[in-house]
Amino acid sequence: MRRRPGYPEIVTCALTWGSIGLIRKEIALSSSVVVFFRLFLGMVVVLAYLAVRGRLGALRLGTHRGVLIGSGVVLGVHWILEFEGYRRLDIAPTILIVFLGPVLMAAAAPAVLKERLHPVAIGALALAFGGIALIAVPDIGDVDGLGLASAIGSAVLFAVLLLMGKIVSAHYEPAAVVVWQLGIASILLAPTLAGSSIDAIARGMPLMLVLGFVHTGVTGILFFHAVRALQAQRLGVLFYLEPASAVAYAWVFLGETPRALTLVGGALILVAGIVTVLSDRAGVVASPDMPGPVTQEVPTT
Repeated sequence: MRRRPGYPEIVTCALTWGSIGLIRKEIALSSSVVVFFRLFLGMVVVLAYLAVRGRLGALRLGTHRGVLIGSGVVLGVHWILEFEGYRRLDIAPTILIVFLGPVLMAAAAPAVLKERLHPVAIGALALAFGGIALIAVPDIGDVDGLGLASAIGSAVLFAVLLLMGKIVSAHYEPAAVVVWQLGIASILLAPTLAGSSIDAIARGMPLMLVLGFVHTGVTGILFFHAVRALQAQRLGVLFYLEPASAVAYAWVFLGETPRALTLVGGALILVAGIVTVLSDRAGVVASPDMPGPVTQEVPTT
């Protein structure tokens, strides 16, 4: 069986997003300001990509416009809640809770997307979540109630965002989805710029350009190509490569030696990803209810 497209794209996204923490450490601005510029600059680069290709017409709202616009709102609120969780909780419990999102997405996929549950994919997802638990649990300390609620809310919205993305990607080309989502989320986060230092923004701009152009714009397009091609269950598994790669990058570039449990957790995530890809290639996960990816540009009305 020919391997289904989408895996190179989602793996590239996850491994790229895992390096965000390295870049974030070098920017002396509040997280909300960094996120705003990441979203806004990402929108600019994807908008330019559409303009160069003569595809600005793809931005025209057609069917499922409410889901498309709503997904931008969900993205903005998800980011706000996630960073509130990071502010009030330690990083480890926040990561553990937020990455419940792919599990919730996979659980909801049969009802929302009419996807059939596949034992291999669900088993791989459980293995991946077990891996992230081994990475995060040893560092969990005191838990703040509001921080806990924020992280849980972020996880729920993470799942909702992925499901909404799966729906709209069938009706809009990936770049158009990215522009709408990033643009709406940027508007929601714009008030966070109030009181920010212009000098600090100027100093941080080179790295924020990298975050916006590479980690948001380019990977945003790749991500929605993957969303079109793959089932939610398999997407959920491969999302866990992001925190696993973040640990690896911190080890290599920052000298942050991981614990033994962290290495075991990372290995479980890697195994889960390999099982997911190989099972699909062998035809174990594929089924008639999974149409192939949309390869042509979706026309707008």
